[in-house]
Amino acid sequence: MIRRFAAALIAVLALTWPARAAGLMSLRPGDAPPPFALPDLSGRQVTNAEIAGAPAVVLFWSTWSPRSAEMLDDFKRHAAAYGGKGLKLVAINIDGESLDAGRKAAIREFAAARELPFPVLLDEGLVTFSAWGIMAHPTEVVIAGDGRIAYVLPGYPLSLREELEEAIKKVLGIAAAPRPEPVTSVGPAPKGMSLQHFNLGRQLLAKGDPDKALEAFRRSAAADPGFIEAAVMVARVSLVTGDRAPAEQLAGQVSPDAVNRGDLRYLLGILMLAKGEQDAAERAFSELREQLPKEEWGVWGLGQVALARGDRAAALALFRNARAIQPANPEGEAFVRRYFRDRWMRRETSTEDDAFVEVFPALGEVRERFRNLYGAPKLAAP
Repeated sequence: MIRRFAAALIAVLALTWPARAAGLMSLRPGDAPPPFALPDLSGRQVTNAEIAGAPAVVLFWSTWSPRSAEMLDDFKRHAAAYGGKGLKLVAINIDGESLDAGRKAAIREFAAARELPFPVLLDEGLVTFSAWGIMAHPTEVVIAGDGRIAYVLPGYPLSLREELEEAIKKVLGIAAAPRPEPVTSVGPAPKGMSLQHFNLGRQLLAKGDPDKALEAFRRSAAADPGFIEAAVMVARVSLVTGDRAPAEQLAGQVSPDAVNRGDLRYLLGILMLAKGEQDAAERAFSELREQLPKEEWGVWGLGQVALARGDRAAALALFRNARAIQPANPEGEAFVRRYFRDRWMRRETSTEDDAFVEVFPALGEVRERFRNLYGAPKLAAP
């Protein structure tokens, strides 16, 4: 009972804990974390000895955390980039204190769908979760070759992912490439309830409810006007709902040539597209793809330009590439849903529809609703 209460309390604290907090309840950089011995998905016992003596990252994640899916996909790429340089990775699942057969099967399915190239361990009883003092889902713990904690990132915020990768490079002895400081920065930790509202907005957006997500992001921005992440999301989701005013206001506060953030530059391009400036948006997204290829904001944007022009084949190829690198882009997916909703309302269909449904499974439910309302489309568009 005490452990369950502690786990619940930690989960609540994770919603409000500042992003730049230490990340663990008692451990700090320089400390040696407690040992662990946990079964992997096949039942084999894995201990911390398997990552001892080498730079490593231990990932704490859950199937019900939207950021966990993004993190695991990103670390699949980190494994490919840095595994040959000596980095070891372990992903510890913390879905719950008691894992029945059904829950374990769901975890296996979740991991198998991502083809993770590193061990996935089950922390049944949340023993390691408690021993390490985890306070957010997900949490990434970078461990140096001497076995001591070098860096901790709780919550996997978008704004600190580059810093996390720099920490990985540092323990591997890879010199960081010099880069200019971004003109627009996230600044200090969000104040008051801003982070809690922001996390709620992300969850609602991932569930396909942009209206409620927008309310949460607006509350986040009101709680801390200096929290730029909230301002960006207010602008992006407002564009999904057809309101360009927040994006235009934010665009007036930044310089497209100086902004060093992919999400802001993507927002500026989407604003151009919303105004019907397809050529300008295409140029902006092409530059973004060349300059920030790992983030795939540019490819998402180019896919939306192609779809706006009616070039569904080109859009499909671009979206497939974008999702392979950056799977989560709720407002980009909303753009796709709106495009097909409008077509299906006109009872139009095409040979690419099934392929789009494969790439965007949520489209399948939309199409089924229109089929229930109108029956099979009669008009076949080329």
